[in-house]
Amino acid sequence: MEYIHYQELDKDSYIKSYDLSGVATSIKEITYSNRSSANCLDIHLPLMGEKPYPVIVYIHGGGLMKGDKTRYDNVVFQGLRFGYAVVCINYRLCKEAPYPAMLHDVSEAIRFLKTEAETYHLDRERLIVWGETHGAYLACMLGVYGGTGKIDDPESRYPNISSSVAGVIDYWSFRSFPSSYQRALKEKETDPDHVIQEELIFHKTGKQLEEEMVKYPSPVEGVNGKQPPFYILHSEIDLFIPREDSIELYNALTSAGSEAYLEIVPDTEHSLANYNYAWQIEGTYRFIHKIFRQEETK
Repeated sequence: MEYIHYQELDKDSYIKSYDLSGVATSIKEITYSNRSSANCLDIHLPLMGEKPYPVIVYIHGGGLMKGDKTRYDNVVFQGLRFGYAVVCINYRLCKEAPYPAMLHDVSEAIRFLKTEAETYHLDRERLIVWGETHGAYLACMLGVYGGTGKIDDPESRYPNISSSVAGVIDYWSFRSFPSSYQRALKEKETDPDHVIQEELIFHKTGKQLEEEMVKYPSPVEGVNGKQPPFYILHSEIDLFIPREDSIELYNALTSAGSEAYLEIVPDTEHSLANYNYAWQIEGTYRFIHKIFRQEETK
């Protein structure tokens, strides 16, 4: 299998538009929910491949506080050259609404894509979610709880459509909000200016925050052996989210009998901005090919 190398990069390349000339046609700013102006997505359809197209859905990171659907789309756009559609979604950030609003949003986006699959020539049965950091957490929640009704918008426009997915690509997800919060409290002890993200994400502090966080189960807590395949990746040198969090999810999935792969990428740091070479995502695309083409992962 030939893997596509990135274009020549400068320090700002990942916030610029990938050159899709001759590669794809794009339909942008499609509304998938009327809850917020943030509820929009971009669909990029390959100029090669067979319809209906398998779909990679990118869920951006940014701590649920910042970022948008173009954050690091350079990486997922590699899929267009293999004949896969790429969908990049926005969701409400915590400044607008507390968790689980953003979880409801990504679930709604999946249900919208399945509902409108024929319109956009998408294969609703071959749909993978790919998230990074907090976006990966949302992707993991879709993988574990999608189709159960536990993460869906209670006022969804698509109540009879499942939010289940065919696979999950998880880049640097954390274990749970309570565990992340405890790490933040320790950092606060040595750095009074340290921002505790969970306070912003849930719009609560102290005891109220602790009580609110435990209302929502983490991906690990929901693993039951019925999950779709997971590809879990962590940077070897990650100073923000410990790789032990990824290892714990991997162990939970495999112990329950679910298909899962774990890759610790050597000599790399946290964030896709530090991923400049094709070999760093080669395993990811092998996983995607396995799901979409029923190939063996080596």
